[in-house]
Amino acid sequence: MNSIATKSPQSKRLALGQLVDTAVSNYGLVLVVLLMIGVFAILKPDTYFTVDNLLSIATSQAIVALLALSILGVLIVGEFDLSFASILGLCQVMVIGLMANSSWSWPTACVAVVALGLAAGLINAFLVVRMQVSSFVATMGLSTVVGGLAVGYSGGMVVTGALPDAFYNLAQISPLGIPMPIWYVVIVAILLYTLFEFTSTGRHMRAVGGNRAAARLAGISISRALTVAFVIAGVLAGLGAIVSGSLLGSGQPLAAAGYLLPAYAGAFLGATTITPGRFNVWGTLVGVYLLGAGVSGLQQLGFAPWVQDLFNGAMLLLAVAFSGYLTRVRGGRK
Repeated sequence: MNSIATKSPQSKRLALGQLVDTAVSNYGLVLVVLLMIGVFAILKPDTYFTVDNLLSIATSQAIVALLALSILGVLIVGEFDLSFASILGLCQVMVIGLMANSSWSWPTACVAVVALGLAAGLINAFLVVRMQVSSFVATMGLSTVVGGLAVGYSGGMVVTGALPDAFYNLAQISPLGIPMPIWYVVIVAILLYTLFEFTSTGRHMRAVGGNRAAARLAGISISRALTVAFVIAGVLAGLGAIVSGSLLGSGQPLAAAGYLLPAYAGAFLGATTITPGRFNVWGTLVGVYLLGAGVSGLQQLGFAPWVQDLFNGAMLLLAVAFSGYLTRVRGGRK
């Protein structure tokens, strides 16, 4: 009994230390987001920390969030996709052009661009799986091709025209006071979380990303895991094009390039929180919102627009560095 009593304070301190370490490691980025919001709320109390502004941040980041979620599967299997932003650009000008210039109904046009995104994902998968082309090279090449098609289709101009009210309603209504783009992000996040965490396909994808040789020996289909990952990226890029087209009411072939860096920054930031060292859905949303909250605060303080790229780039570098640090620290403890 005395021995237990003697060890009890030390055990409690050890347990408390482990609890704090786990909390900081797993939820440090969440605390950073809350701290950032608190700082900007103090500096701009009348405009920043309001329900309208917080919803505006979440809405403005919805497309980035969808794209960051779209590449999670590719990152999980250990590959890269540099084409998703260009796919969004082509799909965006096409969904607007098909309705405004070719008189397609909005459901048909939406199905067509999602199918286009799926086809692009299959092309990436074919190049990587069957042709054994590096995913970096394959997706960069496809990105260039798709970007050229977007400029060719649009003539390098913003595509506009009369659009059905039902198409605008896809992103411009607010059920229960929450804008539709936020609902899309939540729904996609739940579906991907279920896929990655609770299905055999998700487990196989993580196994492929963790150790491809071991996964192959275990009988896991590498080609199937990679194909699923690239198809998810293409389909969600098509969905992002529909949502962004509905928000803007136009198709902008060159605007998609601005989504590449923020999407990757959000995904890599997400790998430092919730389940550190792993690309995960909820961490990605935290990372994306951190970017949006930071940029919104800086803009309200009067910083120049170019600060957004500076902030996003700095966050990506910090995310990659910190993710590597966490991996080394955890590896050293084993």
